[in-house]
Amino acid sequence: ARWLVSWENPLTARVIVNRLWQEYFGQGLVTTSDNFGTQGEKPAHPELLDWLASELMDSGWSMKRIHRLVVTSATYRRSSKARSDLVERDPDNRLLARQIAFRLPAELLRDSTLAASGLLYPAVGGHSVFPPQPESVLELKLDYDPVWDESPGKDLYKRGLYIQYQRTTPYPFLQNFDAPDASTPACRRGRSNTPLQALNLLNDPVFFEAAQFLALRILKKLPAASFHDRLDYGFRLCLGRQPSAKESEVMLSYITRQTAILDKEPESVTELLPVGMEGADQTEAAAWVGLSRVLLNLDEFLTRE
Repeated sequence: ARWLVSWENPLTARVIVNRLWQEYFGQGLVTTSDNFGTQGEKPAHPELLDWLASELMDSGWSMKRIHRLVVTSATYRRSSKARSDLVERDPDNRLLARQIAFRLPAELLRDSTLAASGLLYPAVGGHSVFPPQPESVLELKLDYDPVWDESPGKDLYKRGLYIQYQRTTPYPFLQNFDAPDASTPACRRGRSNTPLQALNLLNDPVFFEAAQFLALRILKKLPAASFHDRLDYGFRLCLGRQPSAKESEVMLSYITRQTAILDKEPESVTELLPVGMEGADQTEAAAWVGLSRVLLNLDEFLTRE
């Protein structure tokens, strides 16, 4: 145990900071984060790797300090919008001249969605949780598998970290968004792009409910406000910024069309918004559920720029 954290054995610290770098930049300083041996890749910036490892050990192995050191660096805060000459010269960004945009990991996608809607239950620790599972998935489980009983109350909205892993019937959302198999070690995650992911974000009960509560959150906060004021608030909740003039125009056109459709199909109002909102026009509230689904499916919401 002493040798693992000894100054004469910097391998442990190097592996730790390389994994941390991989999470923040999409790839490690050593791209083979699972192999620091002779068969692995050489570090792109060996001096930087050594310096970060030294900083970690000097700080008494403070992970908080090393996280702060990386995210406040000029390298981390660079834009992910690459110049054409940089792409040609350094397509893999080994020179760190820019950031890399990538989709959030599976668990953080769910957490971000619940946080924007106001549903996230931030409790730390405790037992695993059981979000809603499609019936078709539950039918695949074996007779001796534990029963998948949907979690009650606030536990249903705990962070994705606490979702129960069941090998024979894994939670589909995590599978669709490249969460690794929890029964084997994984040093890094792949990032795929499939139609199932878009269907998941639109139709999964968790994400549909989040859109409903995001709409209610906006309307309750600004019950008598204009469309643009409400849209500004929705954008701040989801994207941390105000919409551009073009975005406002597109969203206004969308909610106008959505309202017209719901006026012709009143039965769809209760499908979109089964929980009524006192004092609010139910058709208008249902239209805002549709707009909330758009906000929660924007590339900017799903991507770490």
